[in-house]
Amino acid sequence: MKILLVMLMASLSATAQTTPVRYPKLSKTLDSLAYVDQWPMQRMFQQLPDSAGRNLVQVEKINFARHQPILERIVKQYGYPGFKQVGEKSAHNFWLLVQHADAYPDFQRQVLRLMLPEVKRKNAAPADYAYLTDRIATNAGQLEEYGTQVTYTGYVGKDFSKVIAVPVSLRDPKNVDKRRAAIGMEPLQKYLDGMAEMTRQMNKPQPQAQ
Repeated sequence: MKILLVMLMASLSATAQTTPVRYPKLSKTLDSLAYVDQWPMQRMFQQLPDSAGRNLVQVEKINFARHQPILERIVKQYGYPGFKQVGEKSAHNFWLLVQHADAYPDFQRQVLRLMLPEVKRKNAAPADYAYLTDRIATNAGQLEEYGTQVTYTGYVGKDFSKVIAVPVSLRDPKNVDKRRAAIGMEPLQKYLDGMAEMTRQMNKPQPQAQ
């Protein structure tokens, strides 16, 4: 089964920066790292193999490990790189890279602490904060606040036509849409329906070459 990670879906929402940023070189660095980060996932989504015959999941893991010391240096030197520092697109890309640092939970928690005051200053995206909050909770075996981290049911073998996306866990489900709306996120069911459809497309049988 090919599972589309939620970070790919979230990364598509980044917008182009139109105002000058404080650290343009850092912005370019983050964009370059994010491109490398996303490349294997994009190939898997398109059902394309690696030209060198590598396992793309393993390539992802190698990239995450290579990026980690760079991310740690960035935080040490700049703190949290928000909109004013690197622009909305690059700030989103920084979050994306941190979201993938599952092997370094202490670092993820450090960034989440730095991120909260930036969200309050409107220097970081509330939705990104929600995704990272849920990511950390799920990895720690705790309940999600926003239902962003999902698992899949309803498929049989390679038939994904009826696949369903559900949160890995969820605190107070009755009020989750209130929490999501408070930070500008769509209703949970709409999000889950979108994730299921993307997974169906990712696993859709490809035409056989003639």
